[in-house]
Amino acid sequence: MDATAGGAGKRMILLREPLLHFAVIGAILFGGYSWLNDRQTEATAAEPIRIGEGDVRWLKQTWSSQWLREPTADELKGLVDDLLNEKVMAREAQEMGLEQDDTIIRRRLAQKLKFLVEDTAQLAEPTEAELRQFHAANPAHFDTPGKLSFRQVYFNPEHRNDAAADATAALGALSANTEDGSTAGDRLLFGDSFADTDELALSGMFGADFARAVFALEAGGWQGPMKSGYGFHLVLVTQRTATTLKPFETVRDAVLSEWRSAKQTEVSRDYLIALRNKYGVELDDTTKAVLGPEPAPKVATQ
Repeated sequence: MDATAGGAGKRMILLREPLLHFAVIGAILFGGYSWLNDRQTEATAAEPIRIGEGDVRWLKQTWSSQWLREPTADELKGLVDDLLNEKVMAREAQEMGLEQDDTIIRRRLAQKLKFLVEDTAQLAEPTEAELRQFHAANPAHFDTPGKLSFRQVYFNPEHRNDAAADATAALGALSANTEDGSTAGDRLLFGDSFADTDELALSGMFGADFARAVFALEAGGWQGPMKSGYGFHLVLVTQRTATTLKPFETVRDAVLSEWRSAKQTEVSRDYLIALRNKYGVELDDTTKAVLGPEPAPKVATQ
């Protein structure tokens, strides 16, 4: 028997020794105990999961809104137990880093912070002077829309070879006779005369472009042709009422609501700028081509 064979035999005999088996098992048990003890120590040192009165009240309210009754004692116990399990699993998931690079969690966290910032902005209370200044600086939110009365002559492109040319040809004749233009055009469902009509109502009938063009006209004299969704029109504005700003006292509540909305947007924008400055923003060339080198924070509206 050579030396190599003899060494192998000794190792085989050693592996059969009960004392060695005992030492290996003891080492495994000791290592496992140490690992479990470390885990228990970490768990003991961590902040405990708490279920408070507010949580229980929220569970009751959520249940009641869904089932239109109070939960029984057993049902409430089940709700609390489920919430406790949810919190424990969420804590462990955080410890394992499962929330990292998760789109849903990232959006939810950003949404919660957004709501928090907006709620903070709602706590601001303006002075009377600030509200009056806001009222004067934003008349479009608090004005009485201007109105106008006008007559129109309609030229239907479905009944004519060139409705625009016919309207242009009729304009000269109508300019000399502002009293009657009904015989020059075609019948329109809405009629030929409109009284005290605001731009929004006119837009609903003929389209925004037509309404905007008509409201830009001065009273007196036929003008056109003007195109709508129906065809071409000659228009004679007979009377117009200017847009007027409503008195502050009559719209104070609306002013306060608009001021808070504007303040909320301002605070959110400034907060986002501060966060970008805090963490820094790096854009690669492709992103810069889309957003520009210094994109301004975009505040989402509700």
